[in-house]
Amino acid sequence: MAVCPTPLIEEKERPFVDRKEFIKAFEKTFQNLGEKDYSVLVYYGVGGIGKTSLRKELPKLLEEYNESYQNTGVIWASVDFSIESHRQSDKFLGILKNQLQEKNGVNFHLFDIANAAYWRKVNPQIPLSKDGYSEDSIVTDLFDTFGGFVSINYSNIKRVVERTPGRFRDWSLRRKEELARLPEMEAPDIEKKLPVFFAQDLADHLQRTSKSAVFFIDSYEALWEKERGQGSFNSRDEWIRQLIANLPESSLWVICGREGLRWEEADQDWNNYLEQHHLGILPDKDAFNFLNLCGIEEEDIQKVILEGSEGVPYYLELAVDTYNEIAKTRSPKPDDFSRTRSEIFDRFMKYLRGPEQETLKVLSTPRFWNKDIFRVLIDNFKTGYPLTAYSELRRFSFVQETEGKLQLHPLMRKSLQEHQDQELKKEGHIFMCDYYSDKIKDLDIKSITSEHENALTEAFYHAKEALEAEELFNWFISVSDPFYRAAFWKFISPMYEEMKQILEVNLGPEHTDVATMLNNLALLYDSMGEYEKTLPLYKRALEIYEKVLGPEHPLVATTLNNLAALYRSMGEYEKALPLYNRALDTREKVLGPEHPSVANTLNNLALLYENMGEHEKALPLYNRALEIVESKLGPAHPYFKITEQNIQALKEKMKEK
Repeated sequence: MAVCPTPLIEEKERPFVDRKEFIKAFEKTFQNLGEKDYSVLVYYGVGGIGKTSLRKELPKLLEEYNESYQNTGVIWASVDFSIESHRQSDKFLGILKNQLQEKNGVNFHLFDIANAAYWRKVNPQIPLSKDGYSEDSIVTDLFDTFGGFVSINYSNIKRVVERTPGRFRDWSLRRKEELARLPEMEAPDIEKKLPVFFAQDLADHLQRTSKSAVFFIDSYEALWEKERGQGSFNSRDEWIRQLIANLPESSLWVICGREGLRWEEADQDWNNYLEQHHLGILPDKDAFNFLNLCGIEEEDIQKVILEGSEGVPYYLELAVDTYNEIAKTRSPKPDDFSRTRSEIFDRFMKYLRGPEQETLKVLSTPRFWNKDIFRVLIDNFKTGYPLTAYSELRRFSFVQETEGKLQLHPLMRKSLQEHQDQELKKEGHIFMCDYYSDKIKDLDIKSITSEHENALTEAFYHAKEALEAEELFNWFISVSDPFYRAAFWKFISPMYEEMKQILEVNLGPEHTDVATMLNNLALLYDSMGEYEKTLPLYKRALEIYEKVLGPEHPLVATTLNNLAALYRSMGEYEKALPLYNRALDTREKVLGPEHPSVANTLNNLALLYENMGEHEKALPLYNRALEIVESKLGPAHPYFKITEQNIQALKEKMKEK
């Protein structure tokens, strides 16, 4: 049985050295808040250069400020884009909201109501849940008063306000116009305005308390991880600019990433508000100071470490880790350390025990881990590392904690994966894919939580690493279906887009699986009301199906039907009519005149004629559809009742004429 060594010194935070000019830039910008409409401070540089360490250091200055200026003070929150789910605007805003609520008591009533209104519009059959809303939120009161199927309208909001005037009266008077307009908005419009609603709530708090706000974003480059080269570069973070533009002058944004921002390409006015700083290597004197503070005082060893690390903080810290590991058994010597960056990792691994080496390799598979993931990985891959030594790994500089989970520095994770056996690496991804897939197995669409969203996100990541394209496609369609049916469209749309790209690259742009994915993606955007994205997807899917399967295939008919329905939703009835007729002809020819799919197209065609005001043409189509449904599915089938209701409604219209 392996014994995990105990560190010679207690685990403690590594010293922060240098970066004085960057700290001064932050202090100056913070002191001058209010002089500009917007304040955005950017720190950029290569991986491992110390951006995250700087970002973690800056809130300490805000803590000191609050101790000195308690009457005004500052609130702050941070988000790390290295976690994939954080890159979606609604999740990002939710994280900021939760942090500001928990630490500072900021209420986001308008934002909460907008979220609830959006949910009820896209999920009319699923009750609203109180998850994600604080006890002080007006949505919690709406839920307690009217239940999960509450209608988010001005009348119900006003009723709650009148019941508790001390809590909501001033706020409701200030936001009366928005509250009256919001319930009438379409779901896509509400979603696009969420950053504005968030900003208005925060502005109310800052004005009432005379406080300032600082927001930190780390790993900003991750926003483009899957979408670089697609469309406009600056469209990916447009929602962040919208949020900043709606916040008061007393707000500061600190953005850390590998590249400088290019917002002036979207609007030259951003040049007036962006202050960008490039982080380079540590100067020699500060690197020596860092090593001394870490307990490495031998000058000959310091010189070798400095030469090998070339002043990059990540490699300096890894050399310190190496020094500490060697010092457990003997005195380190200059020859123990590499004179090149490429060998620093190899030297570090050389002085680890076997179980630690294998455990780190296994832990490089998940993007982050907690105690449960740690336990199942160690149990499954038999690395020999003690399960009780979970916290021991935190002694390494490259093990970072984010939101209660541990993750490896990206450079360390990359090095470990490069040194891992490829078959074992694939096994690890399959294991993690199964681990997360089990968490969303037999999922009730009425009970989906953020944990389920995270499970799908991580399962998809591991599945991409382990499965071939066609197997991945079939797996993805199955596991994502509950999220589609629960109307988590915005959440799954980036995965649909990525799945489309994977199929195009691996199977070719004219494969039928690509067409199916295009069709599914079009249905997704159609549900979201984003018709300008939907139309080209349906057209391309139709083109592929016709070319590969022929013009009279059932999948061609289905796509014609979907495309016609889109044109009908867009009000372009003259374009929809020939598509419905062609879909009907194809389904009758291929499936037979009494097939339920024929009834579906008859019903759609009748609805189109009804929209066009041609009721006499619509009625016989509805009647024929009803006969087919009754014959093939029976009068107890839900579709029979829907068709009956359509006929009744049409007859009422015809009476009125």
